[in-house]
Amino acid sequence: MIKIDGLCLEYRDGRQAVPVIENLSLEIREGESVAILGPSGCGKTSLLYAICGLVKPTSGTIFVNGQAVERPRRDVALIFQDLGLLPWKTVWKNASLSLELNGSQATSPVFPNTNDAALHQEWQRRKKSLFWAYFWLLVTGAWAAGQRFYLDRPFSAAVYLVTLGLDLIAGGFYWSEVRKMIDLNPDAPWSTWLWGGGWPHMFLFFVVLLLTAELISRLIYDLFTMPRQVSEANALIAQQIQSVKPLLDELGLDSTLYDRYPHQLSGGERQRVALARALATHPKVLLMDEPLAALDAFNRERIQDLLIQLWRERRFTQVIVTHDAQEAVFLGSRIVVLTERPARIKAIIENPCVGTSRTSAAFYEKVLELRRELS
Repeated sequence: MIKIDGLCLEYRDGRQAVPVIENLSLEIREGESVAILGPSGCGKTSLLYAICGLVKPTSGTIFVNGQAVERPRRDVALIFQDLGLLPWKTVWKNASLSLELNGSQATSPVFPNTNDAALHQEWQRRKKSLFWAYFWLLVTGAWAAGQRFYLDRPFSAAVYLVTLGLDLIAGGFYWSEVRKMIDLNPDAPWSTWLWGGGWPHMFLFFVVLLLTAELISRLIYDLFTMPRQVSEANALIAQQIQSVKPLLDELGLDSTLYDRYPHQLSGGERQRVALARALATHPKVLLMDEPLAALDAFNRERIQDLLIQLWRERRFTQVIVTHDAQEAVFLGSRIVVLTERPARIKAIIENPCVGTSRTSAAFYEKVLELRRELS
């Protein structure tokens, strides 16, 4: 599934090259769970970034599913050490982010599964929310504000609102100049009031004309494309509900949490949201960079149990970087120990104790063996 052949990676610090990984070769079988341990700063995170295509190797090749990795792949998901949840997005939006970035794959906005009452209820709620968002846009004309409200297009909203603000400011100055012209010559023709009276008056007239034309053309374009945008948004909602909601339910995140933000969640809940986002597109490979390091012991073990359950059910290939020997033994069917930087493979330990009881004698013996290898 994953084949790393002679991987070398270095970072440039000005003219100086800092070697991080040196001549590393490793094969990970499909459906295997591999834990990677090594000293801090040895290049474990860089190895994950190279596998998912975020970092280009200095030399060597990486193959995923028989294809050379040259850019990020849709079938490879990465969970960062800090989880990477966007603080301005809700649980639902964070979990659906990978679907939004990949674009809707649904061919119809009609939600087909009406047998599941919970899914149907969520579909109706999301669809109604979208309808009122577009209705508000039509009533107020503040199209971009509604896009920010529901469709998460803050850049489009910013451009629209900045243009509107500049138009109002320029219009205020222009009207002040027109009033001066009226006071000086009340009987002047309308052409004089529009662009007569010197270059400031004329300049403001053309600025207001251009900004107003841009706003009107943008609004007309948005109104004419509204049916297509509504259809695409509904198709995405249908895909989210069919893919994301069952996953959130499976991870123990009920509908009361969907509209909360990351700062309103516990550490374990944030971890589950990150897992939902990574698994929403059904990846073949899941990479995790010390995702449980910030959790307390109780929550860490609960998430470890959840990871093992998901791995056994979904049979994706799993690679997890960790500093915890017990975590490596519990999660890794093979454990790869790396050397100091530049990282090379020091040892590969076969682990039959993956997912077994943490209190068994065999589990403790394997943890001791791993600690001896690390020392």
